Amino acid sequence: MHRYFIRVALLLVPLAAGCDQALTVPNTFPEPVVEPLPLDVALYFNDEFTKYRYQENVPGESQWDIELGKANVALFESVSRRLFRSATRVASRPTGPEAAGFNAIIEPSVAAFEFSLPNQSATEQYSVWIRYTVKVFRPDGELLTSWNISAYGESGSTLLRPARSMQQATVLALRDAGAMLTVGFLKEARARGILPTMENVDAPAP
Repeated sequence: MHRYFIRVALLLVPLAAGCDQALTVPNTFPEPVVEPLPLDVALYFNDEFTKYRYQENVPGESQWDIELGKANVALFESVSRRLFRSATRVASRPTGPEAAGFNAIIEPSVAAFEFSLPNQSATEQYSVWIRYTVKVFRPDGELLTSWNISAYGESGSTLLRPARSMQQATVLALRDAGAMLTVGFLKEARARGILPTMENVDAPAP
């Protein structure tokens, strides 16, 4: 009986390794517990951001298809709801009179997405790196900053369920990005002297 199960496992492992791996990253994230900054911001997500999909064929492994768009939106919305006095999603970057009601317009994008499989790193970890670029504009359209956030997540391998491990690593990378956005937004603004209305605002407490 034991030999039978061992034989089946040995047959299934190479099959799993060669299968296509498609996953949609969950789009539910906890909101940070912070004191909101006294800012009213517009959130503009372009189509590339909302529909972001990463595909990679790993030789000798699998064809990966990772759908990240909905998770991108959910992450930035959940952080912004607590980080700012108000955060309004807009269909296009506001200009003229429609931008006058905002202190800033925020437009994030995915600058890079990378992953590492256990066979590539010689470990038991699935690792994910995500780099976001966060552009912040004044209501008049002037670009204030283009700020990079680099995030990382990893998850232990799960026998015959590599997509689940990759999903967990990606979620952890997204949460890491959310924490960096929460803690670093005011620091970035002050360092560049781009939001004078924030000069007397204390950094949000984590």
